[in-house]
Amino acid sequence: MTALTQYQRLEATGIWRKSAEAQRLDVIISIGESSLVITDINEKPLAHWSLAALAVIQSKDGIKLYHPDGDPSETLELGSNENEMAEAIEKLMKAVDRRRPKPGRLRIFSLASILIIVLGLSIFWLPAALRDYTQKIIPEVREQEMGKAVFNEFVSFVGAPCSRELGRIALDKFISNLGVIEYTFYIVPSETIEAIHLPGKIIVISKALVEDFEDPDVLAGYVLAQIQREAKSNALDELMKQMNNIEIIQFLFGRSPDVSTLRGFSKDWIMKKQISVDPENLMKEFNKRAISALPYSYAIDVTGQSTQSMINSEQTSGNVKKPSLDDSAWLALQTICGG
Repeated sequence: MTALTQYQRLEATGIWRKSAEAQRLDVIISIGESSLVITDINEKPLAHWSLAALAVIQSKDGIKLYHPDGDPSETLELGSNENEMAEAIEKLMKAVDRRRPKPGRLRIFSLASILIIVLGLSIFWLPAALRDYTQKIIPEVREQEMGKAVFNEFVSFVGAPCSRELGRIALDKFISNLGVIEYTFYIVPSETIEAIHLPGKIIVISKALVEDFEDPDVLAGYVLAQIQREAKSNALDELMKQMNNIEIIQFLFGRSPDVSTLRGFSKDWIMKKQISVDPENLMKEFNKRAISALPYSYAIDVTGQSTQSMINSEQTSGNVKKPSLDDSAWLALQTICGG
């Protein structure tokens, strides 16, 4: 992008909030190749926002707030004297907008033709073809919307997410320490699940994993294992198997599936046996983060027999480990459901 060149070394200060309930954090903003990079004062990455999906709103006080398109709860406010960064962002947003394809009659006709062909094939061909096609072309924001729609029905089985303020702050710190800020985490009061992933990079965790263990590395293991499962067993694909062809096509046009479909998927997804995780790959995730795998290994199997390969791998590695969360933050997280 030509407009980006003069701003590649530009940095500014600001205030970032992950959600409406989250604590406001002082951050440093820089412009990446195609995104805004938000880091804390220690230069730890907190978020990456695509310039192509950036929106601006005015707060009640008239302050300009930036947020990812479709998620106004996550906001960024520039420092009062960061005029150069504000001008750079505005210029780059305009440059991105000018490069967006403007659909004309030919484009509309082409899209209609493609959809007619897809519809015809879906009647006579395997429904899997339509699912595969849809998953390849839907933008990430649409998958996130689908995930939120699923979660809204999912809570009828697992309860509303816990939201005690100090616990939410500790959860945000835990997520940041693990380096998985691209996921959205909810802790729920139900113990019918341990941890489970939903479409749109949503991971739901039972409060039992927080309240019943003394070591946060147990929770870290469950989270890392669930992320591995997500890569092998796509929740969106499983959901679309329960959607009929009409619902899939409507989804392409921005409409969520029927509530009955979402609720049916939620119930089946809870009951579905989770696929196994490769211990060697899971150990790579622990080692990459310098987190001990022993608490998780013995939480899975108190005898250590079924997790012996992970235990042996850590005991022979000799690598220095660090806790996934400090003691005070872990105690705060354990109270997220009011316990």
